Amino acid sequence: MAIITAVTARFLEATPEAGVVFGAGDFNTYSMVLVEIHDDSGHVGYGEALARRGGAMTAVAVESLLAPVLIGKDPRNIEGLWVEMVQQLRTWGHVSGVVMEAVSGADTALWDLVGKIEGKPVWQLLAGAGRSEVPVYASSVYISDPDTMVTEALAQQARGFKRLKVKIGRKPHEGGQDADLRALWAIREAVGDELELVVDANGAYDAAGAIRMGRKMEPLDIRWFEEPVFMDDLGGYEQIHGMTSTPLARGETDFGIFTMRDVIEKRLIDVVQPDLGRCGGITGARHIWTLTYAHNLAFAPHTGFSGGYSQLAALHVSAAAPGLLALEHMFIDNPCREIFVGGYPEPTNGMLAVPQGPGLGLELDLEKVDRYTVELPSRQGQPVA
Repeated sequence: MAIITAVTARFLEATPEAGVVFGAGDFNTYSMVLVEIHDDSGHVGYGEALARRGGAMTAVAVESLLAPVLIGKDPRNIEGLWVEMVQQLRTWGHVSGVVMEAVSGADTALWDLVGKIEGKPVWQLLAGAGRSEVPVYASSVYISDPDTMVTEALAQQARGFKRLKVKIGRKPHEGGQDADLRALWAIREAVGDELELVVDANGAYDAAGAIRMGRKMEPLDIRWFEEPVFMDDLGGYEQIHGMTSTPLARGETDFGIFTMRDVIEKRLIDVVQPDLGRCGGITGARHIWTLTYAHNLAFAPHTGFSGGYSQLAALHVSAAAPGLLALEHMFIDNPCREIFVGGYPEPTNGMLAVPQGPGLGLELDLEKVDRYTVELPSRQGQPVA
């Protein structure tokens, strides 16, 4: 029997060649929390907690809240350990936010660790659909002038992608919906009907504005309209879904089954997009895919500009999940994704091969990790990294 001996967390931050601008704000640096779980035989599992802002809090949550639950336990009891981690604060209503992001990183690290112990890839441990490669869509053409957006769209089409995500949600002083629609029409005319387009507003609208935009986009044959309003506006989703034929999608800002449950059961969306660094990790994603499949909805995990382990975990989940539509594959520069020896895998003709090595299947580049690690203040005499 393997025994967990240590649980640690590092806060990583890196600067890409160019930042991104979209409905949720401007990001000129990318960050992540890398979770490490060691066992008594020398194996190490790695996972990632989402850290868009305030990653230091998440790192502290991993070590102060979750490590005491995990140390001394058998890592192979993953579902039981997931419940124990969540139950730490569920009684007080903490089933979202930093707590669930911390659980996400620890859970993914457990799956990676168990895969290494058993000598099997995570997708195989999940005993699911058993795909050796998964369909991916190109993401994302960020808000810019129409010519730049068209050029980026054509470049991704030339790479063999069959589906492309485009960001919308310009503010009124940037031209608002009219400017977004001009850019979308320019892209559609350039790429033709063969490339499927999806759009992502990152909560930029209120319900009325999203309804207007959804209706205006109907002639463009948009595959899905992602996050038209804030994630907590369930009434808004209900209004929008009933007043436009453009399918709705969400999931990246949901913290697992507890916040996705009502959204799925009330059929407020058509495409479910859990983010592995936020939804409770691989175990959390497995809960969501079961509910998604039961309600005949599409499953399309989100990655965004998360780091490498969140994206790698999403790849393994996509290999196993029923009802898979596609996995998001980011083509933007992201140093936090390229933390593996040899880098992160690239797709061919819209398909991404799943690593076949034990655990999550890629070797961590420790030199890069050290380079991006942000030293945090010590607490109780113990530094985070």
